[in-house]
Amino acid sequence: MSTWIIKGSLDQQFNVFHVIGHRSSAYNLGHPSWKRAEKDKNMHDLCQDCMKTVIEVENLVKVYNGKTSTVAVDGISFSIGRGRIFSFLGPNGAGKTTTVRVLSCLLKPTAGDAWVLGNSVKDNQVAIRENIGMLSENHGLYEKMTLEDNLNFFAGFYLDDKRTIEGRMAELLEEFNLSNRRHDKVGTLSRGLKQRASLIKTLIHDPAVLFLDEPTAGLDPKAAVELRKYITHLRDKMDKTIFICTHNLVEAQTLSDVAAIIDKGKIMRMGSPVELERDLFQSSSLRIESTRDIPVEMPRQIARELNITGRSEGKHARFFLPPGELDNLVPFIVKSLVEGGIPILEVAREEHTLEDIYLELMEREGNA
Repeated sequence: MSTWIIKGSLDQQFNVFHVIGHRSSAYNLGHPSWKRAEKDKNMHDLCQDCMKTVIEVENLVKVYNGKTSTVAVDGISFSIGRGRIFSFLGPNGAGKTTTVRVLSCLLKPTAGDAWVLGNSVKDNQVAIRENIGMLSENHGLYEKMTLEDNLNFFAGFYLDDKRTIEGRMAELLEEFNLSNRRHDKVGTLSRGLKQRASLIKTLIHDPAVLFLDEPTAGLDPKAAVELRKYITHLRDKMDKTIFICTHNLVEAQTLSDVAAIIDKGKIMRMGSPVELERDLFQSSSLRIESTRDIPVEMPRQIARELNITGRSEGKHARFFLPPGELDNLVPFIVKSLVEGGIPILEVAREEHTLEDIYLELMEREGNA
């Protein structure tokens, strides 16, 4: 929310899957982008561009066959750049989890293809599994073992050298402020600390890509805020690419560089929260707060003069302005209110949230 005038008068433990593998080269020269680069004299520059795209999905389809066929993912395409946080939003059964399971090589696609770090999910599953990490709302740690023993156990699937494991463990425990709990049994940790410990487990082999499924579900507000800070840290300081499946629209709004809204197996919209707002809504909302009640007719009269919509309720007035006209019209609106004897406490632009965007799309889908 942009503010021009503030405070003044016009002045289940095991319900989790582990993706196991041994480390290898992350990028595959068989990826289509690399092949195109080989044919070009500017190969180096194009290869550098290719490395910036970490996940690429092309016409991906997944059909579950049973007594009846269910199309879970229906021809979706998107790409995610390196060091970005991508949020996948949608109702239950929309296709979010199926997409993640295909990208993590737990399911084979029915049609189309997807590449993770240049490796196809069809024929390079081991290379993908070696370089991704998975975190769900269930921490997946053994509660009767110490945190250190848990991390040693899971690190052993990826790393052979004990000295390397110890160094990596010590580094992550320090990074996530759990060094003083390494000898404690996981069952003695709070839910928030368990999830933080699970994040360390997910990072123990230094994966380039992280898939997080409802990472803050069930956490108290303080623990959820702390975990979001660590997720942002993973992007900003550790250059991780992060794919989040979530129902928490506030969380997606806070974390996302890019969000995609999926329903019935199809991506309905994709872009940054700002781009989604611009595409879906034809007006910006201006909120004005006064120290006294604002007469109902005053904002209506101002709105008529500007050919916009305005209304008031108690000490608040709201105006809906055309895109791009906010800065032009705000001075006139404020001046008109002050001249009408209304002291101004705050003037702010109210952005549509991802929740607004999501509900708008769902309503349009329901009316289609």
